[in-house]
Amino acid sequence: MKFVAKKLEATEDNSSGAEPWHAQLKNFGLVFGGLALLYLLLGFIADFSVMRISDETEARWFHKFKIGEETSQTPDFDKAKEVFEKLIAHPDLRKLPYSLHYLPGNAPNAFAAPGGGVIVTKGLLMETTNSTALALVLGHELGHHQYRHTLKGIGRKVLVSFAFSAIFGSSSGGIVTKMVDLAEKKHSRKAETEADDFGFRLAYSVYGNAEGYLEFFEEQHMRYKNQHPAWLQFNNTHPATSKRIQHLKALVKELNAK
Repeated sequence: MKFVAKKLEATEDNSSGAEPWHAQLKNFGLVFGGLALLYLLLGFIADFSVMRISDETEARWFHKFKIGEETSQTPDFDKAKEVFEKLIAHPDLRKLPYSLHYLPGNAPNAFAAPGGGVIVTKGLLMETTNSTALALVLGHELGHHQYRHTLKGIGRKVLVSFAFSAIFGSSSGGIVTKMVDLAEKKHSRKAETEADDFGFRLAYSVYGNAEGYLEFFEEQHMRYKNQHPAWLQFNNTHPATSKRIQHLKALVKELNAK
């Protein structure tokens, strides 16, 4: 058999040690897929562990976690406390030592703190025009407590950040944090929808109607659609405003039909 050598340009040059692009793409896909599976596994472990924490244990761990004031000379805060007391008396709520706290900031804002705390700002209290609208906002934050969203977020971030930092090294902490934050946005959107649903049902159960809820929500959206205050900022971590309002309208029909 006669041997015919191939021309040099027809052979693949591996002398540089560089992988072809398709091999690099495959390796990247395998690494990315592995990290995605690791994130899902760690998230499951974190959520599973958080759900095993009793209400008493959460209260004991975070009883010193205080933000803002529990008293205020602002009459609007007194009204908020009245609404809050009615809501937390509902028997379906988790047995936490709920407390309402006040911050003097002008930006409309409300958020849940571990252990049963709910924080409202002066700006939010100035914007709420009726008790039922305020009940919806406070009920939303109580919904985060009901589903342990705050604890789950803390657990996932700590566990995933620790694991990824161990893999990539502490020097890549900034990149790891951004990766975790990006992955957590999906959980945030789901949590906001769950809190919307729970808060609306809770407020409806306490006040017996849905008057003022949607009007307030839509008014706030129109007023701040270009400013995005913290508690109404519908960015990547929140469902689209239109979807949230549609969801609430569907809840109105469902509850009014009962």
